[in-house]
Parts: sequence; structure tokens; C-alpha cells
Amino acid sequence: MRSRSVARPPTGKPPFPQESGERQQRGGWLIQLWRLLVFSGGVVGLTWVLLEKGWWLQTPGQVVFHGASPQDHREFLAASALQLPAPLLAIDPSSVQQDLQRLVSPTLQVQVRRTLAPPQLVINLENSAAHAWARRSLADRVERGLLDHRFNWSSFDPQHQLNRFPTVKNDVLVLVDFWTPGLQENLAQLFSDLERLETPVRTIRITEGGQWVLHTSEVLGEVRLGQPDHLPRKLAIMDHLYAQLERRAPPFSYAYVDLRNPDEPELGLSQG
Repeated sequence: MRSRSVARPPTGKPPFPQESGERQQRGGWLIQLWRLLVFSGGVVGLTWVLLEKGWWLQTPGQVVFHGASPQDHREFLAASALQLPAPLLAIDPSSVQQDLQRLVSPTLQVQVRRTLAPPQLVINLENSAAHAWARRSLADRVERGLLDHRFNWSSFDPQHQLNRFPTVKNDVLVLVDFWTPGLQENLAQLFSDLERLETPVRTIRITEGGQWVLHTSEVLGEVRLGQPDHLPRKLAIMDHLYAQLERRAPPFSYAYVDLRNPDEPELGLSQG
């Protein structure tokens, strides 16, 4: 008998089914890419329409001030340096905040935010009290200002700040011959201690060499603290001396009290 030969399938990859799948896959990617481009174009177009036509500040009424009276609205709006009409998203809130603090009051706390529905610029104002008036010596001039609520130096010019004087807590003038950024912490400690003492302090002077001098009443005169170390102890000794001398009412006044070494305080008599 003859053996029948079994026909074997041809070797190699079947061309038609795989090529068809690749074409379908490429077509799917093209469709997705096209949809992405159409969607991106729509978003860009919508954003352009909103920027050009929708999210704009057209009138002063769209700038809302909280913490200011209606009579002050126009002055605050002028101090904010906003030019209307203006795109809402092009306005820098931090720049508006700095303009208001610089032109209105350095102790003014300002928070600026944008709202898209409705398109508005909302400005919250809160005036914090400064701690004291201050004056510092620069290379070519003497600058007047104040210590704000964080004991930072802030320049103040009433001629350019809407003639608004800030509220100041203490009737003390701080004279600074050389201002350094590290003074805030020591000033905060000093004023915190002075609130608990009986000794009246009129001026606080900080020399270029870092020496601290307090000008008090005629009982003690000038109190020389030296470097601002051990402030609570030095001030406690000052207050004790003031209480003792005021109670005894001596027939003479002192020119100064030297507390640079609190273990050995020195009293200097007035030449008069």
C-alpha cells in the first residue's frame, strides 16, 4: 500500500492577519492623537475667550475691600495702583499688598485674593498697632519710622501715606544708630519686660557698637544696659532701684545707672 503524504502548512508568518492588526492599532493611535489635539485646542480657545471677555476687572466695584469704609474705597483703590480695565489673572496679589502697605500704613495687614465667579479682586484689610515710633541714622540722612507689630523697622512718611497715622502702643522713641536684622528678638524681649515694670522709659537708644541705653525719669536718669544680654535681670535691678529711690526722695538726682555688670551696679550723680 502506498503511504499517503500529509500536507504540511507552509512555514513562515501569516502576513494578512498581523498586518491588518497593525493597521488597526496605528489607526487607533491616530484617532486618539486627533481627539487630544481637538480637546487641547478647545481648552486653549475657551481659556482665551475667558481671559479676553470673561475674567476682567472692568469697574471699581469689582475691587472689594473688607475692613474699610465706603468713603475710603476710592483712596485705597488709588493706593493699590490698579489700572482698570485689567485681566484678572494678570494681577499680582503680592504687588497689590505691597503697594497698600507702603502707601497707606506699614502696619496694615493685607490679604488679596482673586475670585473667578464673579470676577473680583477681594482685599481684606486689618490694621495692627505698632509698638513704638523709631528713628535711625543712615550714612547720609536720618530716617523716621516705627516698629511694626513684629518689631520690624518700617518707614513712615505721612505726606505719602494718605495722612493716616498708625496706632502706636507705647509712648517710647527708639533711636537706632545702626540697625541690624537681629534686633527684633531683643526688642521684643525688652518691650515685654517694660510692660511689667514701674520705671518710666522715654527713649531707647541702640548705639553703633551695640550698646543699649534707656532714658528714664529724673530719678534714675540714663540707664546703661550695655549689650542686650541678661535683659530680664538688668531690668529687674533697674526697677528695684527706681522704686527705692523714688520712695526715699533723695535731695539730688542721678545722672546715670550703669548696669552693664548687673552684679555691680554703679550710680553716677548729676553734676547739678
